[in-house]
Amino acid sequence: MSRMQSCSSRPTSSVPDTPSLSAAPAVRKRTRYARELTALVGIPLLIWLIGLAPDPFYMMLVALMCGICLYEFLGFGEKKGYPVQKALSIILLLFLLSTFISRMISVELGVVAILLIIPAFYVLSRGDVEESLPASALCIAGTLYIGMLGGALLRLRLDFEGNGPKLIFFLLIVVWIADAGAYYVGRKFGRTPLSPRISPKKTVEGLVGGVIASLIAAAVVHFTFFRDFPLLHALIAAICLSVAGVIGDLAESMWKRSANVKDSGTILPGHGGFLDRCDSILFTAPILYGYWYLITNDFRMTLS
Repeated sequence: MSRMQSCSSRPTSSVPDTPSLSAAPAVRKRTRYARELTALVGIPLLIWLIGLAPDPFYMMLVALMCGICLYEFLGFGEKKGYPVQKALSIILLLFLLSTFISRMISVELGVVAILLIIPAFYVLSRGDVEESLPASALCIAGTLYIGMLGGALLRLRLDFEGNGPKLIFFLLIVVWIADAGAYYVGRKFGRTPLSPRISPKKTVEGLVGGVIASLIAAAVVHFTFFRDFPLLHALIAAICLSVAGVIGDLAESMWKRSANVKDSGTILPGHGGFLDRCDSILFTAPILYGYWYLITNDFRMTLS
């Protein structure tokens, strides 16, 4: 009798499962288009902030982006159980970024402030001494990493009057097109893992596809709105940026894998966190700055 009851209960227990199965495609559909909707809203705003808005708006954009990126980076440490100091690190980050803008404060002073204040905080705190080394090291490394690379993004616009916004657009277009090219080529033709230890889905074929896509993007930028960037140098820069962008992306993937997290955050629907979207941009900004500096100075390094 009990066996008959158990058998008769199975059909009724399976009924509630039906709506969840039918609802699954709707959830996937919303997730699928979240990426496109975020880009639809974000790209026009980004174009305005870079190309049309006054410098202070661009500075605030970079400061906000770097602050969120640092917050997400230190979140990796929290996942590992380390008592990182987010508020203090972000304050010092903003101070470091301000030294890239103000000519009255040297960047070195910002770096020294980070190297002194963060260890001093952990010395004076009553936290566990066993956790002080990884926690303070993460705060110092993250603040300097995001701050110095973000500072290059500021100087890329501020130091090259007239061409600053074009350089930012060149950087974004080349790096993001390279990323898209690597993704689609790798998904279609990828066979050889590029770094299986860190990111098994990245392939050598994808890297090659990304480099080719970046060359096409650089040529389009040159012939449309940036004739001041010589074509040969634009192509060389594109190769450097696309390869460096992959390294920057792999570096973040390495940290995420260490912290056992999939995305750095959820602030950008369909894209993950700010650090997921900006890691390659931050990593490549100083490279483009240095290359453009060499171009404008006839490849002579000058000390000032």
